Amino acid sequence: MMYKYSSYQLIGLTIIAFWLSGCATTTPPPPKWTPLNASEFEQPLTLDRCIELALKNDVQAAQWKARLDAAHSDIQQAKIPPNPTFSPSWDDIGLKDDVGTNLGNLTYGISFPILFWWPRPKKIEAAEANRMVEEAAILAERRQLKIGIATAYFNLTAEQRVVRLNEELLAIADESVRLVSKQVELDLASNLELQRAISERLQAQSDLADARSQLRIDSLAFAFALGADQPYYPILADPDNQFTELTADDGSPITMNDHILNAALEHDPDLMEKRAATRYALAQLDLEHRNAIPFADVGGSAGPKDAPEGTGSAFSLDIPIPLFDQNQAGISKAEADLLAARAEEEKTRRTAVANLTQAWETYQAQREKWTLYTQALGEKATENAAGARKLFELGRIQYSDLLLAQRDANQTRMNAVNDWRDLCISCWLAGELFQYDPTE
Repeated sequence: MMYKYSSYQLIGLTIIAFWLSGCATTTPPPPKWTPLNASEFEQPLTLDRCIELALKNDVQAAQWKARLDAAHSDIQQAKIPPNPTFSPSWDDIGLKDDVGTNLGNLTYGISFPILFWWPRPKKIEAAEANRMVEEAAILAERRQLKIGIATAYFNLTAEQRVVRLNEELLAIADESVRLVSKQVELDLASNLELQRAISERLQAQSDLADARSQLRIDSLAFAFALGADQPYYPILADPDNQFTELTADDGSPITMNDHILNAALEHDPDLMEKRAATRYALAQLDLEHRNAIPFADVGGSAGPKDAPEGTGSAFSLDIPIPLFDQNQAGISKAEADLLAARAEEEKTRRTAVANLTQAWETYQAQREKWTLYTQALGEKATENAAGARKLFELGRIQYSDLLLAQRDANQTRMNAVNDWRDLCISCWLAGELFQYDPTE
């Protein structure tokens, strides 16, 4: 049986074929992951290098990129006009021609929401606001990652120091056992003193084993945090005892004031994220207000019409009447979301102020403790150890007293490690949170 198609029918079939051809899906190739390899851990790592590696972590970077790409896709989607609709219809009128063929009306129409542009600017504005939310959220995550890496870095460098100090304490304990053993042979010490020295050496060995084990465990976790996919044990470059003090233009220590606090709040990524979320909620409310009059649902259709009496044209227009539904529910929900976003923004602002002031006070307290007490105790312990050596060389104290003075000095340095670590963390954190720039 032969069929004869009109030009309108051919157009309709072409549109359908084109649409079906676009339904084919393609899967993008999987990414090529590039985790850190052993070469990154061949040299001692500085703090700046650790932060750089962590921010370039391939998995983390891929997740951030995917979120930004999705946000940009929403903007792109908001800018694209809607597709037209091809609507063929057949209407059997219940009559037949001379040869018995059923007669009917055949209509091909192309419909399109002709007022789609009405809410379009607000959709684009909302999508842009959502992109800003995502960007601010990523900034907040990047800062949190940097804080975590810096904290772990100073903890690890402190643990490296603890291992070295425990090795020195073990060497002193070994020397003490050797000395007491010699004294026992010469009947200058009792066997009880020897057993006490052996117990002290055993405790020093246990402390050293614990310190080394903790260092390996934390080093392993640190390597994975930097982006490794295999067990590595990085060695960190130990910074000196001098910390970078936050100073003003004239070199004097800065003090907390409203200008510094407000500047820190202005660049706080957590607060930036909540402010962007408020702008997004406001854009959504504007969009819902615009949808109160459903102009975007106005649709027009036009096409040819084949009827028994001949070929003509068919036109139709669909206009919803906002008699009952004026988008009251959508507007109410958007208003509630906006109120929640504003409340969350204010809550985050207060939390940021609390975190900033607490970080500042912690930095000041740790700086004062280190400057006034920890350094003085360390200098006194070093002075006492040097004095004990001079007295021993002059024959005024025994060798056991010299070992005891050395052990006390090492224990003082061991206690100072924690103060040094806390000072470095608080100083770095204050600098990161306040982003203080002397040029401003």
